[in-house]
Amino acid sequence: MTDFFQKNLFKNISLDEYKHLISCMEGRIKTFRPDETICCYDSGSQEIGIIGQGRASVVRFEYNGARTILEQLVPQSIFGSMLSYESSDQTGVSVICDTECDVLFIKYDRICASCANACAFHHQLTRNLIDLISCRARDLSRRVEVLSQRTIRDKLMCFFSQQAVHFGSSAFQLPFTMVDLADYLSIDRSAMTRELKKMKDEKLVEIDRKSIRLLV
Repeated sequence: MTDFFQKNLFKNISLDEYKHLISCMEGRIKTFRPDETICCYDSGSQEIGIIGQGRASVVRFEYNGARTILEQLVPQSIFGSMLSYESSDQTGVSVICDTECDVLFIKYDRICASCANACAFHHQLTRNLIDLISCRARDLSRRVEVLSQRTIRDKLMCFFSQQAVHFGSSAFQLPFTMVDLADYLSIDRSAMTRELKKMKDEKLVEIDRKSIRLLV
């Protein structure tokens, strides 16, 4: 359980306070295998999940079977239907493991409810949650920026530029496979492959599997 301690949601909270909070919020930890579904957003669950180890994706399966990756989740990422985008229908939205994952689940209403003892560390937890939600909002804004681009090339260049800024280098590793990249950008995989080849031929990028280097 200490894998989750003093990270993001539990920042500036002592180990003893952390253990007290987990008990208070009826926290539970579960391990999931690769490709296993952690949760579905249409299940009505009122829990927040926190990735301790591993990587997962928030995906939506459309009526025609197409898959869209809505978010990539890494250690310390939080997720849950009550933290997702507002939609009249969340059918088909699931969190699926890319690798084996350890996930801490805590009850959302236990975080937001006023602590009977007015504990300072409970207030700190609430502040940390607000900070995490702000970070999610920024991440979603960057995703909207990518998806708003008109062409496949523009989407790719926008995403690559964001990754270069994130890693502080023109060379970086993609956080997922090329197949997942197409699903994340909501573009046809074959069309993306053709466009990437053109971009390589025009010396805009260097690509070696998941390794990318921007040349412009």
